[in-house]
Amino acid sequence: MNKRLLLAAVAAFATGAASAEVPLFAAQCGAGITADSNPKGQVYINGKVARVTKRPDGQISANSAGVWVDITPQGERAPRITYTARDKTTGECEVLSFKAPSGGGHASSAPSRGDSSERAGRGDFDAHGPVQCAEGAGAPMVQCNAAVAREGGGTATVVVTRPDGRKRVIFFKRGKAVSADLSQADGSQRFRATKRGDLYLIQAGRERYEIVEALVYGG
Repeated sequence: MNKRLLLAAVAAFATGAASAEVPLFAAQCGAGITADSNPKGQVYINGKVARVTKRPDGQISANSAGVWVDITPQGERAPRITYTARDKTTGECEVLSFKAPSGGGHASSAPSRGDSSERAGRGDFDAHGPVQCAEGAGAPMVQCNAAVAREGGGTATVVVTRPDGRKRVIFFKRGKAVSADLSQADGSQRFRATKRGDLYLIQAGRERYEIVEALVYGG
């Protein structure tokens, strides 16, 4: 009997660990620390994939380069996320976007509410958050404000407000950055996008942008 109870306890422990699913989120954790996840259940800290530990109580811990992020899922509500920096300072993260996980550890697509570019044009956005941008070749990256209108499944329109107040619109289709609203007035209409981990690296004309995947997919 004791042996069966022990086996049952082990099974319950394993089930609890497996059920700890990573919600799709993007968060700002104190000065200079960002955390986000992708639909595969991976967690990134400052753009680098982190080591993830799922605990039987449902909490998820991630660490990278001496920085720890603890994620407490709260079902349909945004998770509680805290951090411990390399200098051992701690604090609570600001969740910028969030989507509850569905079965299999993947985030479900949001239901379509119309063409994302039309909604962006009306100012009907799903989320706001910071992105990194540079206005010219060789210019340093700075933080810019962004807003996103999503159709789901990685199709979205992101509107970035640059430091000079002008806006750049970047279009995503099925998880790929495909174009921007460039014109001859921009001097160059070249558009190029690559991806490093969960980070889109985009060149639009002479401008550069870094956009986390969670902004495109997240709730």
